[in-house]
Amino acid sequence: MSAKNGSAVKRSRLIGCAVAAMFALSALFAAGANAVLPPVSQTYLALGDSLAFGYSSELFNTNLPLGEPAAAFEHGYVNNYYTHLKPRGNGVQLQNLGCPGETTDSLIGNGPLGSAVDPGTGEAPCAYHNVTAEKLGFPAGFKFPLHNEYGGSKSQLERALELLAVDALSGKPVTTLSLNIGANDQLHAVAKCEAQAKAEVEVIVGKRIEQKIGEKLGKGEITPEEIPATVAKLSAEEAANPANKKLGEKLGNECVAKAATALGEYIGTRIGTILYVLRKGAEFGSINYTGKVIFVGAYNPYGNLYAFPTRKEQTEGVIDEVLPGSNFLVSQFNQGFKGVVETFGGCFADTKPKFNPQNSLEPARLQKYTNMANTGITNGQKDGPDIHPTPTGYKIMNNVMVVACG
Repeated sequence: MSAKNGSAVKRSRLIGCAVAAMFALSALFAAGANAVLPPVSQTYLALGDSLAFGYSSELFNTNLPLGEPAAAFEHGYVNNYYTHLKPRGNGVQLQNLGCPGETTDSLIGNGPLGSAVDPGTGEAPCAYHNVTAEKLGFPAGFKFPLHNEYGGSKSQLERALELLAVDALSGKPVTTLSLNIGANDQLHAVAKCEAQAKAEVEVIVGKRIEQKIGEKLGKGEITPEEIPATVAKLSAEEAANPANKKLGEKLGNECVAKAATALGEYIGTRIGTILYVLRKGAEFGSINYTGKVIFVGAYNPYGNLYAFPTRKEQTEGVIDEVLPGSNFLVSQFNQGFKGVVETFGGCFADTKPKFNPQNSLEPARLQKYTNMANTGITNGQKDGPDIHPTPTGYKIMNNVMVVACG
């Protein structure tokens, strides 16, 4: 018995030594990890719309039954640029406030800040977070989550001012800030022009049908009782007439062209307001942000998506852009916005030349970098055409940021 007890004691001591050694090794590994991974000492703050959020229709459709967890949208340009900052080695944390659908006005918001700097034109903040879910049939009060919640009626810019102050006081100051905004302002203007053009075509078609009914009655070709059926027949013919669609596109394009100058000035003014608030944050209860600002300029998803005209076709005036003249307009917008951004000491990362080289490479790039040619169906919902980038497109945006702004 004594021999067995001695063996048991020895095994117990060996096990105890092994456990002690294991804890010692764990401590060494922990010390090594702490040496490699410094504590968070700086912050990358990202502001913007769906592009900052990392959105695409395909991802949204894939996650629709799950309530759109924010973690499903972490492949965007913000996350790519965050990786570029080497966060593990440099102690950088990410705070991404991006909200899909955000406009320049909704980013500023219609709260106290909006009343101070944007009176009369304020817009409720972040509709994706506050409205969209309920419209799609989710329970009342349910909100699609953001990467960083700021809730209530607070705007993205108001939350940014809070974080600038809080992060500075906690020893994790914002050292890099990125912003993209304005694309939804442009999309809203296009949609407004399309609706206006549709209404104009409907008036023209209605008068034409009315004239034809009058002529048929005058010639005795129909009786008054046959008017409803004849109107329905003529309406169906007009709806199938490609000339009406072509007229609608023409009127819509003319509307966009007329509105472009005023729209560009409006967006540029709002971008200047946003940057002024960030740089002069002390005037709004925060701190003045003096660090790096990167403004991510827009590409044109409505460019030459399927075919680029030959030199002969270009000479003859053939245009293959989805929205004719849009490449020129986006270039003009970006040039103006660049001047505004640089006025406030920011760096302008122009993504358009990569997405829209305006040569024979453009169709392949738009098809590879955006979801405009996406014909897939996920959970019964169409994935495209979608203006948002593919994962490859988001990486290209990051590459432009790195090359242009470091």
